[in-house]
Amino acid sequence: MKILPVILASVMLITGVLTGCSDGLQTFNKYGMSFQVSSRLKLEEYTVNAQDQKFQKGPASVEQGALVSTDQNFFLMWLNGAAPNPQEIKFYISTTPTFFSSTSSNFKARISGSQTTEKSGIFEITFAYIQLTSSGGEATGITAVWYCQTSKRTMRLILIDKQAETEMRSLVQSFSCG
Repeated sequence: MKILPVILASVMLITGVLTGCSDGLQTFNKYGMSFQVSSRLKLEEYTVNAQDQKFQKGPASVEQGALVSTDQNFFLMWLNGAAPNPQEIKFYISTTPTFFSSTSSNFKARISGSQTTEKSGIFEITFAYIQLTSSGGEATGITAVWYCQTSKRTMRLILIDKQAETEMRSLVQSFSCG
């Protein structure tokens, strides 16, 4: 899904890579899910229409939605439905660079390294690292997918941060979904 505009990646690269979690934690508790993330992230809700591949600022819902940080380095989307099979999870991970697609030849986004699946708390999480480069610099991040059996939601995370893996693990460890 091409959900995030090219501006997102450009803003991240121009402003530089974040320095990690130093301001404490905030708790998000809405739509039958709860988790903790760095308090430096200012989260905004977005509506998601998966069939039409539309994504716009506005209220999310229990069935589908997204949270995006105002500095656009954090993206968490959820969709209700059956648990994704291994091929669907691989597709979600491998298509993450398309979120950052650009007509500019000086910007590149790619998955770096191999996809990893492991148990984290009560969830089986699959993740891979992301490498973003442009003439303005480079940034690293992580993309992850997990399924909430109790609420029947697939969660998809994209996090661009120097400490992306640590941030992801912290979020997933604190995550509950109905």
